[in-house]
Formats: sequence, C-alpha cells, structure tokens
Amino acid sequence: MSSAIGHSGGGRISIRNVTKIYDPDGAKVLAVDNCSLEIEAGEFCVLVGPSGCGKTTLLNALAGFHSITSGTIELDGRAVCTATHTEPPSAERIVVFQNGALFPWYTVLENITYGPEVQGRSRREAREQALDVLAELGLSPIADRYPGEISSGMKRRVEIARALINDPKVLLLDEPFRAMDALTKGVVQEFLLRALDKVRKSVLFITHDLEEALFLGDRVVIMTTRPAQVKKTILVDFPRPRTFKVRSSARYLELKAQVFDAVHEEARKAFDAGEREMA
Repeated sequence: MSSAIGHSGGGRISIRNVTKIYDPDGAKVLAVDNCSLEIEAGEFCVLVGPSGCGKTTLLNALAGFHSITSGTIELDGRAVCTATHTEPPSAERIVVFQNGALFPWYTVLENITYGPEVQGRSRREAREQALDVLAELGLSPIADRYPGEISSGMKRRVEIARALINDPKVLLLDEPFRAMDALTKGVVQEFLLRALDKVRKSVLFITHDLEEALFLGDRVVIMTTRPAQVKKTILVDFPRPRTFKVRSSARYLELKAQVFDAVHEEARKAFDAGEREMA
C-alpha cells in the first residue's frame, strides 16, 4: 500500500564555501566562515555545536529567510541562495520552528489542509489527503481538536504531519523538541522516525541535545564556535528502523563519547571567548 505522504524525490543539499557576515557596514559579525557541507538526498543530518555558532544561520539561508555574503547553497544542483540571489521560502523547503506555528483558530485537520489548499488543491482533495495522513500517523482521534486542547507533544506531531503533507524535498528542524520534558521528547522523536520510515526526506536538524542527535541522525556534524565551520563529522551506523533500545548499546555510548569530546572542546572555546569579551 502506498503512503498517504507524498515523495517528491531529490533533496540533495550542497553548502559550498558559505560565508555570512551580519551588519557588514557596522559591527561586522562573522557568523559563518567558508563553510562547506554535502547532504545526500534522503539523509538525516544533524548539526550540533555551541550556542550562537551559526547553525541556525545556515538553516535560515537554506530555507530562504536571508542571503549569504559569499558562497552557494544548492538544492538538487540548483542555486537557492547566493550573495546576489535568494529563492523565497517554498513548500520544497519546509521549516518546523522551535516555538511552534499552528494556527490556534483552526482545528488539527484544518491546520493540516492549509498547506495543500494554498498550493492549489481543492478543499475536498486536501481534506481527503489530510485525513489519510492523520490516519497513517495515528493522529485521527484529535482531528477535530484545536491546538489549545492538545498537549505540547501532540502539537509537535501535528506540525510534523503538516510539514510532510506538503511533500517537501527538505525538512528543516531547528531544535523542535527543546522545551519538552525527557519522556515527551522521547515519544515525539520516535514519532518523527516512524514518519520518516514511511517516506524518506532529506532532513537538516539542529539540536544541542547530543543523545537526540545520535538517536535521530544518519550523520552528526559538529560545528566550531563562531564563525561556523565543520569541525568533525560522525557517521551514525545504527540500522533503521530504530527504537529507543539503541540508546543502551555499547556503540551508542562509544559514539556519544566522541560527540561529547568534540562539542565540549568547542563549548570551552565559546565560553573563553565570552569571558574575554566581558573582561
């Protein structure tokens, strides 16, 4: 049986020699410096690094929220962000925001159908597909509820469903589970993995949670303190589908130690730099 969630195909991301300077005529804050990264189509890539190191800057440039100073960001070989041109946000590059973005005046079903309707599908067609997606992802019981009537974890699941129904090539997630307690976070992480097992999408995921990075990602990319560059890349070789049981494996603990060592070194550099600025 085919999935109710579409599969547009493609989704290869190329970040090549990207530099981003904020306020070039004033403070000249160098956020990203000659950064390069390749993400294969269908890969789940996680960026980790100190706060303010430039991770979100890269994600926002890919999403189409701002330009870059130099370099190129490509999607399937097409330049979507350069120093002179930035493609506006679109359904092929969907962002799931940290603070949530459900319309409180719409039901869950209406929130899900909003994107397909904006893309030109009829209300009936959008509703039928949304109902199929909700059923496939186990969310049918809350279809008629409003965001204010469901838990934070359930809201996150609805936002993931709303993103996937638009059939993006790339799913961009900026610390989407940051405010959740550990138990809720674990449930929603497994929900995301099950959804992506149904139809693979390219994912760029930002987090400070090292265990989350290893549990979700195919690859963990550790960024340097600002300005952002790639410090180290760690391949996460757990098979899919994954369950919480991988967290107790010896390999998981081994990879966790590698990530922690690399991130801790950069966090110390960021702390020392902050101390010097305040001195």
